[in-house]
Amino acid sequence: MDNIIIVGIGNTASNIYKFVEKYKLFHVLGFAVNREYATNDTYLEKPIFCLEELDKVIDKSNDYLFVAIQWNRLNADRRKVYVKLKNEGYKFANLVSPLASINGRLIGDNCWITDFVCIDTDAIIGNDVFVKVGACVCDHAIVSDHCFIGAKSVVGGGVKVGEQSFVGLGAIVFDDTTIGRKCIVGAATALKRNLPDYSVYKTASDIYTLKTYAEDVIEAKLEFRKNIR
Repeated sequence: MDNIIIVGIGNTASNIYKFVEKYKLFHVLGFAVNREYATNDTYLEKPIFCLEELDKVIDKSNDYLFVAIQWNRLNADRRKVYVKLKNEGYKFANLVSPLASINGRLIGDNCWITDFVCIDTDAIIGNDVFVKVGACVCDHAIVSDHCFIGAKSVVGGGVKVGEQSFVGLGAIVFDDTTIGRKCIVGAATALKRNLPDYSVYKTASDIYTLKTYAEDVIEAKLEFRKNIR
């Protein structure tokens, strides 16, 4: 089994560690952070290494890294660390759940493809892309580098997602839409128009109706025999 060091010591690093251990994808040597953040010697009972001295710990030609930073600052934090370490000659792993269906191509590295994800026929996933639980990247779609695709979202066939963009939880993008660089598609939205670079597309909260009822009244609002809504 190949060795890996997880870069980070936050919640995402913990989740990725448990993911790797559950599916026995790699042997985790430990975690790594910049020296200023290495306030303890261990995390999850594994050693913490300083990034500045990582080349003394691992064999760059054989061992792997994984940058475990979620979507903070529109994936910019993860991108910065990934690019720096890539330029220093480190290798990066892809972490792919055995419960995912991969019919397209992972052409990059440092990708996290979680449980029940579908990467459909001829879809392409670039470098440093996170695709969360139950998301679908449909046929001939392209997800560029440093993107985040939220759980239960759908990137429809032929859609192009630009570099460092974010597709939120349960969003649906379709109709061969092109999303520009550094865009945000909000959770639970349906998008079928092109987005220029640096755009935010979301559902305004004021389109929903909120009413509060007495307890006995709210129970009467959902009766199967009356089909009341």
